[in-house]
Amino acid sequence: MKIKTESNIFIGQYPRHYELKSEIALKLEEYDDVQNRQSNVIATVTEWNISSFEISNLKDYIIDILNLQYPFVKQKNRKFYFPEFWGNIYRKGDYTIKHDHLFSCFSIVYFLKSKPNYSPLIFSQSRTKIKPTEGRLIIFPSYIQHEVPVHTSNDTRITLSGNIEIIKL
Repeated sequence: MKIKTESNIFIGQYPRHYELKSEIALKLEEYDDVQNRQSNVIATVTEWNISSFEISNLKDYIIDILNLQYPFVKQKNRKFYFPEFWGNIYRKGDYTIKHDHLFSCFSIVYFLKSKPNYSPLIFSQSRTKIKPTEGRLIIFPSYIQHEVPVHTSNDTRITLSGNIEIIKL
């Protein structure tokens, strides 16, 4: 599990990318915009709690990373969990408005379908730009504002996103 840390932003490659993409990418391509462009993501957005076998594997992987980085959470009889986990399907002209997820501990972005020249994930204050490489996983404190510029490709850019909280056992 390789993790690169930049200003509390964890960047890694998910080892089961091919399995995850094979399981859900085509389904997401055909998704209707369930949120009706009423969120900060001005694109097609799924329900707030999508799930599948491979999504469960990804979530477990993310929680394993957090447990390694923050072992005191388990020691204090608490655990990380996902109250929300959703998909974002960007088509030409779609984007995400600058925002944060202030009421969560951590947030994630996972690049399911993309090319490195597509719109990056930008952390607003530091102007850090993360290239959207397939299989790349970003975990960051939820208070960090982030945005995605207008997607200019005719092909879709698909990400998975989620919020992580801590609960007492």
